[in-house]
Formats: sequence, structure tokens, C-alpha cells
Amino acid sequence: MEPNQLDLFSDLTLTPALLTQTLVMSQRTLLRWKSQIFDYQQVVRKILPPQQTMLFDLAPNHCDPNSIDPLALPGAINGVLQNA
Repeated sequence: MEPNQLDLFSDLTLTPALLTQTLVMSQRTLLRWKSQIFDYQQVVRKILPPQQTMLFDLAPNHCDPNSIDPLALPGAINGVLQNA
């Protein structure tokens, strides 16, 4: 077994990444871009998630599954459901 994984690729010549000293975009452009991202995220947070729909018109359930609080059920003591 090789002691160093880089020995597996010893025939390859490694080249360091080229670092440029000049900025790709100006500070003003960067701030505008970040502002656009922030504005988009705020809009997305306000959009309601999609609701599940039914293929067929069925009679509505007797309860709303989204309104059930499992910690408020009769068998719950201090937020823990007890075995019946």
C-alpha cells in the first residue's frame, strides 16, 4: 500500500492555479449583485409552498392534518407520547 496518495499520480505534473491581482467586478457591481440576491430571497420566503391537490373530488377529511399538534394529544405528558 502506498504511504502517500499522491504517489499514485507521480507521472502527472502539477500546475498551480493562476491568481489574478485585478478584480473581476467592481465593488458597486458586487454590491448591486448581492442586493439582487437578497431581494430575490425575500420574495421567495414570502411565497407559500405548493399545496397538495387531489386527482378526484373526494369528501373532505374530518380533520386538517396540518392542524394536528402531536404534543397536545391526550396521551402526551410533558411533550412525550406515552404508550397506551
